[in-house]
Amino acid sequence: MRILFVVHGFVPERVGGVELHAHYLASALAAQHAVGVLAWESDTAKPDYAVEERQQGALTVWRLNHRFTDLATFAGIYRNERIDELFEGIVDRWRPDLVHVHHLIGLSAGILERTKGRSLPLVLGLHDYWFGCPRGQRIRDGLLVCHEIDRNLCVPCLKPQNYELRAPRRPLGAWLRHLRLPTRRRGLGILRRYDEDMHRLLALPDALVTPSDFHREMYRRYGVDVARVHILPCGLPAADFPRVARSATPHFRIGFLGTLIPSKGPHVLLDAYRLLGRRDTTLDIHGDWVAYHGDTGYLERLEDAARTIPGTIRFHGRYEPAEVPRILASLDVLVVPSLWYESYSIVLREAFLAGVAVVASGHGAMAEAIEHGVNGLLFRPGDAADLAAQLRQLIDEPELRRRMAAHPKRVASIDENTAGHLHLYESLIGKEARSA
Repeated sequence: MRILFVVHGFVPERVGGVELHAHYLASALAAQHAVGVLAWESDTAKPDYAVEERQQGALTVWRLNHRFTDLATFAGIYRNERIDELFEGIVDRWRPDLVHVHHLIGLSAGILERTKGRSLPLVLGLHDYWFGCPRGQRIRDGLLVCHEIDRNLCVPCLKPQNYELRAPRRPLGAWLRHLRLPTRRRGLGILRRYDEDMHRLLALPDALVTPSDFHREMYRRYGVDVARVHILPCGLPAADFPRVARSATPHFRIGFLGTLIPSKGPHVLLDAYRLLGRRDTTLDIHGDWVAYHGDTGYLERLEDAARTIPGTIRFHGRYEPAEVPRILASLDVLVVPSLWYESYSIVLREAFLAGVAVVASGHGAMAEAIEHGVNGLLFRPGDAADLAAQLRQLIDEPELRRRMAAHPKRVASIDENTAGHLHLYESLIGKEARSA
């Protein structure tokens, strides 16, 4: 079988949850099948639409550079005919039997149409809310969570800086003036056309895949037929975690692992650490920083806030996936303070595998994974005082911490996730052959 992945980034340059999941799955599939990966990159040193092909182990990887330098309309954020044509060129040369789109940020939703135009089986992964929320995480300005989609609330989000556009200002001048302060009527018209496009595109795949019941339900509420949605929890290399011995220190060690962006909530953790006020604790923050919808000062604000908080706070920067077991072994508790509705949370499952206690925001797929007081603790999302209270309980009740860390937890392996995807792929290829 020849399987072509499409994703918005790939290791080693990008190591977010979706990229890591795609890497694990592609590598496992490549043991028995031919696997290609088309990935977006945004490199200022390369021209737009440059495509580089290279071998990455058993994988053939194409990196397509796109910096939006010719963007002319809002729809250009998610649709680009030149990228569609480059995709078709790769399909012509590589001739896949099936296409699995993991994410399309930076690429083009037209890839879905081009795939179905060739009668190729198509699988679409749903990892966030990009289909339905142009910003992807259902968080609007002010870090307010959109519990329901209300297009009246979406209109103020129609600003170029909310989409991390890397184009120079001059070619975009007319569009910037058009969208900087859109009238409500004009903004609602843009969003109505966007919804029409998204609903039509979501109807194209032969199957949709999501990692949790919660995420499937969120897309049902957006109008997706859940009979077409398969729940396949992300697989992790479980054998890597028990090998790392846990270290002991006189301090209670609190940790954060993840991308340092506002929607992940590290500022909430800093506020909670301030409120905790315990000198017998340390806080270690692991992760890289990226710009967030035009906000380039978030890391600086975190570091400034940390300098005003008594205690030991360390920023460690980017880490590689292979380092996660060692990092988790150095912690007593992992905090996952996400403000957005996580669709799965790989790092939460990594902590499960490492036997580390977890305190997480009590919503999204994390609330689905954690039974409060049994295998972890939940706190009210965005509430630093409640997070501090949960941490205080863990510090004062070491037996609770040990009991939660030791409680049996179900985490899918890479082999299980791969088998689930292969079964789905084979059924779709067989169906396509029977209908030919």
